[in-house]
Amino acid sequence: YMDAQEAFLKQEVESASPAKLRFLLLQKAHGLSVVVQDLWKQKKFDEADQWVLRIQDIVTELLSGIVDPKHELAQMTSDLYIFMSKLIAAVAIERDAEALHNVSEILEIEMETWSMFVRKEMIESQGAARVPTAYDDDGSSSYSFSA
Repeated sequence: YMDAQEAFLKQEVESASPAKLRFLLLQKAHGLSVVVQDLWKQKKFDEADQWVLRIQDIVTELLSGIVDPKHELAQMTSDLYIFMSKLIAAVAIERDAEALHNVSEILEIEMETWSMFVRKEMIESQGAARVPTAYDDDGSSSYSFSA
């Protein structure tokens, strides 16, 4: 079962668009934030600390993926990821539950945003791959019957 799951995930990552990869990273980080909260409840702090570091690695990876920091939207996203990194530092050093909750909420919002973008991307790619019909949008034939 694990081999099949790993093969599926590997194929998913290898065939993913950059937006889908970003979504998958956000999804993983968000899932790990939930794991950390559960581990804290179980008083498994050392194990939780390792996952906090992994969340930080993912946020750092997301930040490094911003290619045009001069673009206004890229700058805002960069600022958001830097803010999250500071919150994660508080989580790691102080085991700050409120900071972890804030990180989790930000990741969830980012995940939803990128999920919408990925869905839009998929719809557009399906539209581009659509088979041409015999009629144009105005109802006229797109085929020429003249010799």
